[in-house]
Amino acid sequence: MARKKDTPDKLLKQERVVIDFDLLREYSARNFRDLGGHPGSDGRRVRSGKVYRSSHLGAVPAASPIRQLHLRTLVTLQSRVEVKHLGEPEPASRAGVRWEHIPMGDEWFSSKGYVRISDDPAKVHLALVMHFREDWRRFFKLLAERDVYPLLFHCSAGRDRTGVGAAMLLSLLGVSRERIVADFLKSNVVFTKALLAAEQLDPVFQIIDESGGIEPFMRDVIGSKADELAIIRQDLLEA
Repeated sequence: MARKKDTPDKLLKQERVVIDFDLLREYSARNFRDLGGHPGSDGRRVRSGKVYRSSHLGAVPAASPIRQLHLRTLVTLQSRVEVKHLGEPEPASRAGVRWEHIPMGDEWFSSKGYVRISDDPAKVHLALVMHFREDWRRFFKLLAERDVYPLLFHCSAGRDRTGVGAAMLLSLLGVSRERIVADFLKSNVVFTKALLAAEQLDPVFQIIDESGGIEPFMRDVIGSKADELAIIRQDLLEA
């Protein structure tokens, strides 16, 4: 079930896509929302005010609700090149905020653009899960620490890496796939010219099902420990 990463030589031969960093700067601190409030399969709801998602945070407008958050932890999923061009996230400079940079995609991004992950849009988000399994293991290990909340995680657009991260986390918390897809598609309100489709999460759900469910998937594919997963559920689901 595991998929091999592309070698550097193969990546170099793939098509590079130009990144419009000037355009991305306009989306700073947008695509923001709380992942709380969703009902889980056991009747408990995901706690509000614990985990947030967003686009990049190189600048946070004065009117942004992010200004009002009393964050303990900020998790950046952007590559180092993206952070260099878009700026370090503003909340990272706040007193008392722990900044964790998990640079997903360093091998795909350069100052000239990024390597196209897949020619099939339906498989892009699966690739974001499978190529970055070590990074996701680090992310979920962080979520299992007891003193990291409130926590905000983000990538550049806050819809692809952040989107699959949210999908895995909400799945772990027992949220229905209908609600997970609805949260995924909320990014279309911000990015109106590059719309996501519900079907783009289907391969992710399929590999979860083929693994025997979300917990075996998290253990056997991502590499998380059972006690870490239990702590995440305990901390993020209402009593």
